[in-house]
Amino acid sequence: MTELPNFDQMMQMAKEDPQQLERIRQQAINDAINNASSGNQNQLRSLQHRIDRTIERASNPYQSMIEVSNMMHEKLSLLDTHLNRPEQLNRAKVVSLSQQSQPESLPQVRSAKR
Repeated sequence: MTELPNFDQMMQMAKEDPQQLERIRQQAINDAINNASSGNQNQLRSLQHRIDRTIERASNPYQSMIEVSNMMHEKLSLLDTHLNRPEQLNRAKVVSLSQQSQPESLPQVRSAKR
Protein backbone atom coordinates (compact mmCIF):
# COMPACT_ATOMS: atom_id res chain seq x y z
CA MET A 1 0.00 0.00 0.00
CA THR A 2 1.04 3.55 -0.66
CA GLU A 3 2.23 5.48 2.37
CA LEU A 4 0.06 8.57 2.54
CA PRO A 5 1.36 11.95 3.69
CA ASN A 6 -0.25 13.39 6.79
CA PHE A 7 -3.16 15.81 6.54
CA ASP A 8 -1.05 18.96 6.79
CA GLN A 9 1.30 17.73 4.07
CA MET A 10 -1.65 16.97 1.80
CA MET A 11 -3.13 20.42 2.43
CA GLN A 12 0.18 22.03 1.49
CA MET A 13 0.42 19.79 -1.57
CA ALA A 14 -3.13 20.72 -2.63
CA LYS A 15 -2.06 24.38 -2.65
CA GLU A 16 1.44 24.03 -4.09
CA ASP A 17 1.45 20.86 -6.19
CA PRO A 18 -2.07 19.57 -6.92
CA GLN A 19 -0.77 17.25 -9.66
CA GLN A 20 1.39 15.41 -7.12
CA LEU A 21 -1.60 15.09 -4.78
CA GLU A 22 -3.64 13.65 -7.66
CA ARG A 23 -0.87 11.11 -8.42
CA ILE A 24 -0.90 10.02 -4.78
CA ARG A 25 -4.71 9.74 -4.85
CA GLN A 26 -4.62 7.62 -8.01
CA GLN A 27 -1.90 5.36 -6.58
CA ALA A 28 -3.83 4.84 -3.34
CA ILE A 29 -6.99 3.98 -5.32
CA ASN A 30 -5.11 1.55 -7.57
CA ASP A 31 -3.49 -0.10 -4.55
CA ALA A 32 -6.86 -0.53 -2.85
CA ILE A 33 -8.43 -2.05 -5.98
CA ASN A 34 -5.45 -4.33 -6.62
CA ASN A 35 -5.55 -5.58 -3.02
CA ALA A 36 -9.26 -6.42 -3.27
CA SER A 37 -10.35 -9.92 -4.19
CA SER A 38 -10.08 -10.60 -7.91
CA GLY A 39 -13.84 -11.12 -8.08
CA ASN A 40 -14.47 -7.54 -6.93
CA GLN A 41 -11.79 -5.71 -8.90
CA ASN A 42 -13.80 -5.12 -12.09
CA GLN A 43 -16.76 -3.77 -10.13
CA LEU A 44 -14.44 -1.49 -8.13
CA ARG A 45 -12.80 -0.20 -11.31
CA SER A 46 -16.22 0.51 -12.77
CA LEU A 47 -17.28 2.35 -9.62
CA GLN A 48 -14.05 4.38 -9.60
CA HIS A 49 -14.61 5.29 -13.25
CA ARG A 50 -18.08 6.56 -12.38
CA ILE A 51 -16.68 8.56 -9.45
CA ASP A 52 -13.95 10.08 -11.64
CA ARG A 53 -16.49 11.11 -14.31
CA THR A 54 -18.71 12.66 -11.63
CA ILE A 55 -15.77 14.66 -10.29
CA GLU A 56 -14.81 15.79 -13.81
CA ARG A 57 -18.34 17.02 -14.57
CA ALA A 58 -18.63 19.02 -11.36
CA SER A 59 -18.14 22.77 -11.69
CA ASN A 60 -16.20 23.02 -8.41
CA PRO A 61 -14.79 20.79 -5.62
CA TYR A 62 -17.82 21.37 -3.38
CA GLN A 63 -20.21 20.16 -6.07
CA SER A 64 -18.07 17.08 -6.73
CA MET A 65 -18.10 16.26 -3.01
CA ILE A 66 -21.90 16.60 -2.90
CA GLU A 67 -22.37 14.43 -6.01
CA VAL A 68 -20.05 11.67 -4.78
CA SER A 69 -21.68 11.82 -1.34
CA ASN A 70 -25.10 11.40 -2.99
CA MET A 71 -23.81 8.36 -4.91
CA MET A 72 -22.61 6.84 -1.64
CA HIS A 73 -25.94 7.47 0.09
CA GLU A 74 -27.86 5.89 -2.82
CA LYS A 75 -25.73 2.74 -2.61
CA LEU A 76 -26.04 2.56 1.18
CA SER A 77 -29.80 2.97 0.94
CA LEU A 78 -29.99 0.16 -1.62
CA LEU A 79 -27.81 -2.05 0.59
CA ASP A 80 -30.09 -1.29 3.55
CA THR A 81 -33.11 -2.30 1.49
CA HIS A 82 -31.44 -5.54 0.38
CA LEU A 83 -30.51 -6.43 3.93
CA ASN A 84 -33.51 -5.21 5.90
CA ARG A 85 -36.49 -4.94 3.52
CA PRO A 86 -35.89 -7.23 0.53
CA GLU A 87 -39.64 -7.45 -0.13
CA GLN A 88 -39.56 -3.79 -1.22
CA LEU A 89 -37.19 -4.49 -4.12
CA ASN A 90 -38.68 -4.42 -7.59
CA ARG A 91 -38.09 -7.90 -8.84
CA ALA A 92 -38.23 -8.53 -12.56
CA LYS A 93 -40.38 -11.39 -13.73
CA VAL A 94 -38.36 -13.74 -15.91
CA VAL A 95 -40.28 -14.94 -18.95
CA SER A 96 -39.13 -17.70 -21.25
CA LEU A 97 -38.80 -16.66 -24.87
CA SER A 98 -38.77 -20.18 -26.31
CA GLN A 99 -41.19 -21.09 -29.12
CA GLN A 100 -43.16 -23.35 -26.82
CA SER A 101 -44.16 -20.61 -24.41
CA GLN A 102 -45.18 -17.90 -26.87
CA PRO A 103 -48.87 -17.01 -26.97
CA GLU A 104 -51.03 -18.17 -29.88
CA SER A 105 -51.32 -14.75 -31.45
CA LEU A 106 -49.02 -11.82 -31.05
CA PRO A 107 -50.24 -8.28 -31.72
CA GLN A 108 -49.33 -7.02 -35.15
CA VAL A 109 -47.02 -4.04 -35.27
CA ARG A 110 -47.65 -1.72 -38.19
CA SER A 111 -44.85 0.35 -39.57
CA ALA A 112 -45.56 4.01 -40.14
CA LYS A 113 -45.86 4.97 -43.81
CA ARG A 114 -43.58 7.74 -44.93
